[in-house]
Amino acid sequence: MKDYVRKESPSQRVGKWLSMRLVEPWFAFYDPDYALFTVFRRQPWPDRPGAENGLRVRKLSVTDADRNNHMWHRLETDAAYAALMQRTWAEDFGDIPDDDLAAIRKTQDEHIARTVAAVDKLRARGVPVVFVRDPSIAGYLTFEDRWFPRATTWDVLLERTGAPGIHFQDYPELQQGYLLPEWSHMTTESAQRYTAALYAIMTRDASSTPGKW
Repeated sequence: MKDYVRKESPSQRVGKWLSMRLVEPWFAFYDPDYALFTVFRRQPWPDRPGAENGLRVRKLSVTDADRNNHMWHRLETDAAYAALMQRTWAEDFGDIPDDDLAAIRKTQDEHIARTVAAVDKLRARGVPVVFVRDPSIAGYLTFEDRWFPRATTWDVLLERTGAPGIHFQDYPELQQGYLLPEWSHMTTESAQRYTAALYAIMTRDASSTPGKW
């Protein structure tokens, strides 16, 4: 990505501008969720042995020309579509075999170790770091709490990095009044209010405990 930013050609820059403003907003096939073969796979074909039959993640968000991303309005207005996404997530909410769980724990530890190293590099350059755990609800949160509890994930991350963290369950203002239609992402209006509340917490905590931040 860094090389692309530095070496982007005039034709690449113009092509991106044209794509964002003249193609993406108007042509459905340009959206991966409406691509021909994506729609083709979505049809109710008969089950075949060995074939993947689970639900595929559908469109969740819209990206504007400035690359600002927000929830697709259909999740807010179409209860059936929101329920479809809930069922899609729920397919992965079952029991995790011991062998798979061991592999997950190993990967989890590796990622935390990489994060510790990254935080150390950022601090060495004078960059403050704070971790944020955004809300999830209902079946999504139940699954996370069961298999990835705070004691073995969030708490370990903060302890090993020594960085401050804001967990939504610790702040009433990050839990109340937000709409998450498919249990893990907020509507645009909720996200805006949540961001304002989060910023207020960060500003307050940074000023009250400057050594920690």
